[in-house]
Amino acid sequence: MHIALDVRATDAHFPGIGRATLGLLRGLHELNEPFRIELIANHDRPLLADRCVLQGDERFRWHTVGATPFSLSQQWELPALARRLAPHCWHAPYYIRPFWGLPPTIVTVYDVIGQRVPSSLPSRRARLLFALAVRLSVRRTCAVITSSQASAHDLQVLHHLPPERLHVVPLAVDARFRPQPEVEVMKLRALYALPQRYLLYLGSNKPHKQAVVAVQAFTTLIQQDPTLRNLHLVVAGRWDERYPEARQAAAPYLDRILFRPDIADPNLPALLAGATAFLFPSLYEGFGLPPLEAMACGTPVVVSNRSSLPEVIGDAGLLVEPTGPAFAAALAQLLHDSSLQAALSERGMQRAAAFTWERVARSTLAIYRHCVENMC
Repeated sequence: MHIALDVRATDAHFPGIGRATLGLLRGLHELNEPFRIELIANHDRPLLADRCVLQGDERFRWHTVGATPFSLSQQWELPALARRLAPHCWHAPYYIRPFWGLPPTIVTVYDVIGQRVPSSLPSRRARLLFALAVRLSVRRTCAVITSSQASAHDLQVLHHLPPERLHVVPLAVDARFRPQPEVEVMKLRALYALPQRYLLYLGSNKPHKQAVVAVQAFTTLIQQDPTLRNLHLVVAGRWDERYPEARQAAAPYLDRILFRPDIADPNLPALLAGATAFLFPSLYEGFGLPPLEAMACGTPVVVSNRSSLPEVIGDAGLLVEPTGPAFAAALAQLLHDSSLQAALSERGMQRAAAFTWERVARSTLAIYRHCVENMC
């Protein structure tokens, strides 16, 4: 079986897609399966760490191209490469891709947030372009992979995809996300000037992520309960200056609310493990990896009950309405019940352990095999 896998969308601009693509690569590498995979990368995105992981594995071959995921030139440069490589099928893990001239194509669409939550995109033009790009990407594909039943339902409703072409492959947690030694957590606190006891929000500040709700929940909580005087909120993750609402809401409480947008990826396990609880009030997620990673680190989670999050979290976290008062009430319950904290910590680790990249790789390989055998 001969596959082309486009790994260009793996830099800092694509944090979620990049993590998922690299996780798939590592999972495929660990399988004892006969296949040949051509990896299509950009000149300036060499994926050096993953080249090292794959070094010596002759099933993988690297090819560099100049066309980036947003360039018009990919519409002719990548089809020309496909003709030269002649794979049985082509896997595009990002929906913006060459829309013609490829062999039978599998595309991964993690969500349709631009259509389900219009405020997630900055303009009507951006929303129209998003909907058009997804429609072009999924038409005439051999298979469409998505990461949750919620996203599969949205793709069926909005893009009229037949169920037999839709495949749900849940994402996974890297093995590095696990309970951390106290010394590692102490190093992290010293490095980023973090307090001993903190709640954590980890995510971007785009409107649908609702970082402002995390701030509102925390301020409500500390106003209602003076015994929590030593508790802080840490707001971490990629920051977009176009959306200042969370900082504005936090302005009167900057002695208790700490913004840390610059925490390096290798430090995330210690950041998650050191938190008393993890907050995630997002309105829409294609999957919802951050709360699953927090669960893997043994941290109790309080999560929105919207979109894919209930199917990912199950009974291993507190699922509540994504509003400030609802999150404040759930946090108050959690913080004053040590038995609940311990139970959620244990259930969270058990549930997260079921989401492995080996399972992702086996499921994806089965989809490749189905497309090759059926010559779609």
